[in-house]
Parts: sequence; C-alpha cells; structure tokens
Amino acid sequence: MLIGDMVKFSDVLFSTGTNLLDMLMILAYMALFLAIFTIPMSLMLSINLTYTQMSKNLEIDIAKTMGLSTFRIYKSALLFTFIVFLLLLFIVAYLSPIANASYRNKLYRLAKNNVQAGLSENTFFKTKNFTIYANTLSANHNTAYDVLVDIENKIIKAKKVEFVDTADGFALKCFDGNVFYRDKNSINTAYFKVYTAVMKFSDLTYNFANDPGFMPINRLIKYIKTHPQSTDALFELHQMFVLSTSVFILSLIGFVSALSFYRSGKTFGIIFSMFSFVVFYVLETFGKSLYASNNIYYAIWLPNLILFPIAIIAFVIKSRR
Repeated sequence: MLIGDMVKFSDVLFSTGTNLLDMLMILAYMALFLAIFTIPMSLMLSINLTYTQMSKNLEIDIAKTMGLSTFRIYKSALLFTFIVFLLLLFIVAYLSPIANASYRNKLYRLAKNNVQAGLSENTFFKTKNFTIYANTLSANHNTAYDVLVDIENKIIKAKKVEFVDTADGFALKCFDGNVFYRDKNSINTAYFKVYTAVMKFSDLTYNFANDPGFMPINRLIKYIKTHPQSTDALFELHQMFVLSTSVFILSLIGFVSALSFYRSGKTFGIIFSMFSFVVFYVLETFGKSLYASNNIYYAIWLPNLILFPIAIIAFVIKSRR
C-alpha cells in the first residue's frame, strides 16, 4: 500500500519542482511509517540469526547442560524485545499519525496547482470534491481528451479539457461536450462549446485533524471519550497496540525457528521467519477487511489471536526437549 502511495505521488513531486528540503521532509515522514514494519522484521531476523549461530556452535546445548532453561536462554532477547516494544509503541501511537497527516498535507500543498500531474490514462482520479476520467493525456498532462468529469453535482463529458492554474487553485476548461445536471426530479442536459469549472484548493483539502486515523494516542483517547460510538476511533486505538505487540510474537517465532532449523543453515531460518512476518501482516490486512465490511473493530486482533498461541505452543515444545 505504501509503495503504491509513493508511486501515485511521485509524478506530483517531480512535476511541481519540489525543492530538496520538501523532498527530505517527505522521505522522513515515509521513514517513520516504514519503521512500523521494518523494526519488528529487523528484531525477528536479528534474534533468529543470533540464536541460529549459537545453536550451530553448540552454545545452546552447553547452556542447557549447565542447567539453564530455554526461557533463561531467551530471557535476554525478551528484555531487548520489551525495549523495542516501547520504542515501537511511541512511533505507532504518537509519531506515525502526526507524520502521516503532515506527509499528506505536504503533498496537498505541493500539488496545489498541479492536480493533473496525478492523472493516468483510462483511470479514475478522485479528490474530495471532484472525479475525472481521461482516455488520453498530453505529454505534460496539461490537456486531456475524451474526458468525463463529476464536479459540483454535474457530470461533464467533453472531447478536450485543459488545466489552467489560478491564484488559489485551478480551472478545468472543457471543449465540445455535454453537461448533465439534476433539476428537482429530472436530469437535464445541455451542449456547450466551452465550459469552465473553477476549483479552489481549499475545497480539495482534507481536515486530517478530525480524522481518527491521523490522531496521536492522546488525542485519540480524548476523541473516544466524546465519541464512544465511533468504531473508527476504536479501530485505530486497537490497531496501535496490535502493531506494537507484534514484536513479542515475531521475536518468539524468530527464537523458536532458530532452535528448530539451525541444522538447515541460516537461510532456512530467515525464510521461515520472513514467511511468518508476511503471514502476520496478511492476517492483519484480513482483519482490516473484516472491519471495513462488517464494522468489527476488534477483528484487527486476528494475527495476535492466531499466531501468539502457536508461538507459545512451539516454545513449550522446544523447552521440553
């Protein structure tokens, strides 16, 4: 999803003449978002590689011979995991929502007079107040051909549309087409040679401050107190803890896989760990879809409810051997 988002806005960034400082700020915002995924993955792989090497060198067997339990061997990794959990919780619950809102606001400001840069041929492009579809685009995206526009409660079908910058937004200058609009209980149509629709940038921006998806945890908790029926806010709050606690599950999986597959070398352990990482986020995505379709906000806990018991059972089995 993030990669798709980056590709979508890359044309906007370069076509607007973005300066170096803006680019660095956007990259910093993206890095904070990516940390939500890279930190758990890095932790799991580091634990897996460390204990795989210890197993190959018989250090684990020597430790057990000296009377150390499997839990004692894992204890140092668990302590480190807890420290990583606190760091990740701070990023997920506070830094990431702020960075995500700042990132999108920055893109909106950069795209102020270059909305057309985000267009693609044969693809619907939607903003807050209008939708546009173009069959063909000029090389600089300033002109579109065979265009369908949904704007100001009107449907415009035009052979050609030119994008014209204005002081506080942009205008769509449409040529040779029809405009369809509703009048009471009927739908009317009118032919035009030239039709101009003006959009102010303020009409296109989105107030991220009032969206639970972009609130840090302190504001989110206050929002839930005043809007106790908001499943969106509850979903965002639960998701913060699901993503943060993922480090405990992935850490345990990395440790167990190291003790189980060290004879097969580091490669197999890494592959198994990465597979577990992918499964976790596939289940998390499935939980999001359950929420989107059935409004079940606690479905976001699905990866934890499935993988954590499996990891605990595998750990117990390894402890008894």
